[in-house]
Amino acid sequence: MNTLRHIGIGLALLIVVIGAAYWQAVDGDLSRLSGMFGSFDLTPRPNLAAFGEASVMIQIHVVAAMSALLLGVVQLVAPKGTLPHRTLGYVWALLMVTTALTAIFIREINGGDFSFIHIFVPLTFLGLFGVIANARKMQTDKHRNAVMGLFFGALMLPGLFAFMPGRLMWQMAFGG
Repeated sequence: MNTLRHIGIGLALLIVVIGAAYWQAVDGDLSRLSGMFGSFDLTPRPNLAAFGEASVMIQIHVVAAMSALLLGVVQLVAPKGTLPHRTLGYVWALLMVTTALTAIFIREINGGDFSFIHIFVPLTFLGLFGVIANARKMQTDKHRNAVMGLFFGALMLPGLFAFMPGRLMWQMAFGG
């Protein structure tokens, strides 16, 4: 039942965040929403040069986030409770801190203001506190739940938004 509940909560959050993204994209004018979907050409034309054209802060953010994603997958499938797991866990936490800190300074898309996606910055810091505190207290179930929440809620979910049209990952993958 817990798994079903987690999936339901995850889907509900995804719907709310995607809805907020589209609301922001159309400036509250829902009549513009239909035009958004018809204008996309999904023929992949990767543009990896877009990464080199991005600001240094965005480049650091992307490298930290992608590294955290890869290391997080390794951590999720590797044996737990070992010295390598603990060491790589601290490296992963530092990558998450780097990702969150650099996100604070990325505001090009919203005219210099914070956007809805910046809500993940304080959530990341709160999640990291829970991950580390529960690991130090040897509360493995709570540690696992905090890690899974942080991995999916603060890394995967915002990562999906990086592929929205106009963002760097969209440009790199689809050349838009």
